[in-house]
Amino acid sequence: MTPVLLAGLFTTAFPSTILTIAVQPIAEDLDTLPSTVVWVTTAPLLAAAVATPLLGRFGDLFGHRRVYLAGVVTTLLFAIGAAVAWSATGLIAARTLSQVGAAATLPTAVALIFRMAPPGERVRASASVGAVSSAAAVIGVVTGGPLVDSVGWRAIFAAQAVLCVATIALAVLVVPRDARSGERSSLDVPGALLLAVATFTLTFGINRAAVWGWEPVPIACLTVAPFAVWALVLVERRAASPLLPLRVLGSRTVRVASGASVLIGAGYMGNFVVTPLYMQGVLGLTAAVTSLLTVPRALSILLAAPTAGRAGRRFGERSVALVSGLLLTLALVAMAAGAWLGSLVLVAITIALSGYLHGHMNPAILAAQASAVDERDIGLAASLQQTAFQIGAVVGIGLFTALAGDATTEGPFALVFLLTAACSLVATLVLIPMRDPHHPDRAAAPTAVRDEVDA
Repeated sequence: MTPVLLAGLFTTAFPSTILTIAVQPIAEDLDTLPSTVVWVTTAPLLAAAVATPLLGRFGDLFGHRRVYLAGVVTTLLFAIGAAVAWSATGLIAARTLSQVGAAATLPTAVALIFRMAPPGERVRASASVGAVSSAAAVIGVVTGGPLVDSVGWRAIFAAQAVLCVATIALAVLVVPRDARSGERSSLDVPGALLLAVATFTLTFGINRAAVWGWEPVPIACLTVAPFAVWALVLVERRAASPLLPLRVLGSRTVRVASGASVLIGAGYMGNFVVTPLYMQGVLGLTAAVTSLLTVPRALSILLAAPTAGRAGRRFGERSVALVSGLLLTLALVAMAAGAWLGSLVLVAITIALSGYLHGHMNPAILAAQASAVDERDIGLAASLQQTAFQIGAVVGIGLFTALAGDATTEGPFALVFLLTAACSLVATLVLIPMRDPHHPDRAAAPTAVRDEVDA
C-alpha cells in the first residue's frame, strides 16, 4: 500500500518544478507576460497553504482513504483543464484548483502510512515521503527543459492526468477502506471558514508584502490574520466537533515542532531560491549549469531516507532532529564562507550536504509531531507541520530574495546564507523542549495524554 500512496504524492507534486522552467514558453504561447505566468506557481502555493490543514482534518473526520482519492480525482480533472487552458487566467485557475486536490494527498497519505508503521519506524516513513517529494523535484529539474522544448508545456499536464488515472486505479484496489466510525462526523463550518481566512490572510499578506511592499492589501491581510486566529480559538473552544481540536495545540511537541517548521521553511527554502541567483549573478554560470549543480540538493534528500530511518529507530526523533539541525547550521555557515570567497566547489558541496541534513531533520520533526497526538488527529498534525513549513517558505523566499535577489557581489549572498544558518540554529534551539515520544520512560502512557501532561 505504501508505494501506491507515495506514487500519488509524486503524481500530484512533479509539475511544480517543471513549471518554474516553463514560464517563458507558456507566456509566449498564451500571449501574456512572464510576470503573469509566475502566478501558475505562486497561486497554487497559496492555495495549498490554505487547503492543507482543512483537508488534513477532513481526513481525520471522514476517512483518509476517501479524502486521498478525492484529492487525486480533483488533481486529475484540473490537470486536464490545465492541458487545454486557453488563457493565462484559465491556466492559473486550473493549476490552483489542481493544487487544492494535491494538498489532500500529503496529510492523508502520511496518516495512512503512519497507521501501518510501528511508532519507531515513523522517521523512516516520513523520510520516504520527503524522498518522493525530492524525487519529483529532481525529475522536474532534469526533464523539464527537454520535455517543454521537444513536446510543449501542455504535455506536462497530459502526463500528470495519465499518472492520476493509474494512481486512482491502484489506490482503489490496494488501499483498505476507511473503518466505520461509531459516531457520525459533522463538519465545523465556522471553524473551517475561520481557519481558511487566518491561513490565507497570513500567507498572502506575507507573500505580497515581499513583492509589493507595504501597500494597503498586504497590510490589511496581516491586520486581519491575528483577529481571525483569535476568533478561530473562540469558536473551536465552543464547537461540539471542532475542526481544530485545541487538544492538538495543547501538545508541547506539536507547538515547538510547528514553530521550528516555520523557521526551517524560511531558512531552507530561502536558501534554495537564493543559491541559483548567486551562481548566475556572481559566478556567471548559465541556467543549465546552475540546474545541474542544484540537483544534488534534492537528490541528497532522496539518499537520506534510509539513514534517517535507521537513525530514528536507534536514537529517537528528538535526537535526530537536534543533531541534524546543528549540522545543517554548520553546513550553511560553510556555504556563506564559500560564497564570500567565491568558491564554487565549497558552495556545491554544501548544497548537497544541506539537502542530506534536511532529509534527516524534517522527517524526524514530522514523525515526532504525528506521534505526539492521538491516532484520530494524525492527519491534522501532519497538515499543521506542512502548513507551518509553507508559511515559513513564503517568508524566507520573500525576505531573502529582497536582500540579495538583484546583487552582483558576494557580500549580500554571504549575509543571506548566514541568515539561513541562523534560521536553522534557532529552529534547533526551539526543538530542545520537544520530548521523544518513544523515550522508555514515556512509552507506557497513551500518546495524547502524555503530551497534555507535558504542556
